[in-house]
Amino acid sequence: MKPAWSVILFTTLAGAAQGLVLALLALDLAGLAARPLLLAGAALATALGSAGLVASFFHLGRPERAWRAAAMWRTSWLSREVIVLPLFLAATVAWGGAVALGSPAARGAGLAAALLAVA
Repeated sequence: MKPAWSVILFTTLAGAAQGLVLALLALDLAGLAARPLLLAGAALATALGSAGLVASFFHLGRPERAWRAAAMWRTSWLSREVIVLPLFLAATVAWGGAVALGSPAARGAGLAAALLAVA
């Protein structure tokens, strides 16, 4: 088996981003995470996930058809990831923003990001 590097990068980077968000949320819920740690972690998770999403597009045989990447969501795990990963990234950015602003909705946004991480 010789998997494409783009798929390896996508899987590794997206998984690292999702795992980081889950770990940070667990620390936050346990009261063990300071605000700067949560902010840095959310930014790193967003960067990792974004890099993974970019890597996924290199797996496409014809990049000009990238907009069709999600068309086979019923049968392709990569298509499902291309749908869910941007939602996860948006929730992670919202969580980071809520933490930065000291919003009481920060935990809710973190829980949304965590749910999308395991989706």
